[in-house]
Amino acid sequence: MKSWKWIAAGAGGSILLPVIWLLWMPGLLAALGTVIWSVAATLFAVRMVLREQERSMAEQQRVSEEQLKERAVQALNHHRHDWMNELQIMYGYIQLGKHDKSVQCVERIKERMLQESKVSKLGIPSLVFYFQAYRTFNVPLQLEIEVVDQLHLNEKLSPLRQEALTEVIIAAVDIYEKAGEDSSPEEERQLIITFWDQEDHCIAELEGEGAFGDRRALEQQLKRVTEHTELRVEQVDTDHMTYRLYIPYVT
Repeated sequence: MKSWKWIAAGAGGSILLPVIWLLWMPGLLAALGTVIWSVAATLFAVRMVLREQERSMAEQQRVSEEQLKERAVQALNHHRHDWMNELQIMYGYIQLGKHDKSVQCVERIKERMLQESKVSKLGIPSLVFYFQAYRTFNVPLQLEIEVVDQLHLNEKLSPLRQEALTEVIIAAVDIYEKAGEDSSPEEERQLIITFWDQEDHCIAELEGEGAFGDRRALEQQLKRVTEHTELRVEQVDTDHMTYRLYIPYVT
């Protein structure tokens, strides 16, 4: 047992001393002393517990911040590596005089930059960072994010709904990721998440391509993670594992 627990337990156990005194020498003074001692010992024990909880929370926050910084560095390095690869490919086409391929490469880079810009403008830092960092994780699931037009969710969702959306999206990606763990490692699996605006709702469509196991089991898990939230999930009638999350805007 840690030292602070021993101290708190000792403070609580010390209440027995004035109780014994009261039983041995009953009287007003003994009763008053028992009450004062008990209150003081209880307050001391509570203070020790609260102080340890604060220290523990501060340590957890420090560890979380360190992990977040590490992931941010990994994400930046990964994106830098990706862009260097694209530039090297384009430079190779230019050197070989393949102008049509160079143009295609430039168009591909422009399209990717446009999509990444749209994702960053979703306006929910935790969600944007998760999308940007996901490709740095060594997972057998390819995640693609698409945003139709310009969508600024931070302007249309309350902070609580932003947090709920982030938690549900992360949980949903994890569900799709684990749903195909039994499939062949050579089989490609992709999850495309598309965001768009629809009147008083934002829709996030999750389209899984590849092997994701039992459709009913996956749907039950998705509905479970949206319980106790204002988000709603519905299945889309397609050949893929496709579901839509409906997120109501602030009215």
